[in-house]
Amino acid sequence: MSTTTLRIDESLRERIARLAGALDQTPHSFMVEALAQKVDEAEWRLGVQREAQQRDAALQAGEPGVEWHEMKTYLHSRIAAANGKATGRAASKVKRR
Repeated sequence: MSTTTLRIDESLRERIARLAGALDQTPHSFMVEALAQKVDEAEWRLGVQREAQQRDAALQAGEPGVEWHEMKTYLHSRIAAANGKATGRAASKVKRR
């Protein structure tokens, strides 16, 4: 394991120490966990962006896509299934004044 030095302002350092103590962690373990979460998030975001660019390039090259009405029907069925409904539209009704 290597060592890295971070220069952080005093107020952030105090916040980290306070939160780490409240979570029964050392400031070091709190920062390592926070950095690992941020790296995971950045890798996921870049993967999504890469996939979106690939899909866009495929559509621009003429590959078939999914029509919006088909996707809307699919999404409604997924919501209905998640809500325990076998069929029907899953949109919630909002009372209007």
